[in-house]
Amino acid sequence: MKQANQPADDQPAVNRRKLLGAAGTTGALAAAATVLATRRSEPDAAPDAPDAAPNKGGGYRLTEHVMRYYQTTRI
Repeated sequence: MKQANQPADDQPAVNRRKLLGAAGTTGALAAAATVLATRRSEPDAAPDAPDAAPNKGGGYRLTEHVMRYYQTTRI
């Protein structure tokens, strides 16, 4: 005797699972293909090296941005 809350046939549930699994796999493959397509074969040139530190101080520069910051800290 079958219970009332059990489906008569488990076949549709299996098909849904396969469909959702295939959709997930397809999405993952599409994402991987996009990443590989946008990836460059040659690396870019090395990024610009930061300015070397000055020999005798002088690394601090009083720029407009710094002066504006000092003005905001005044009481």
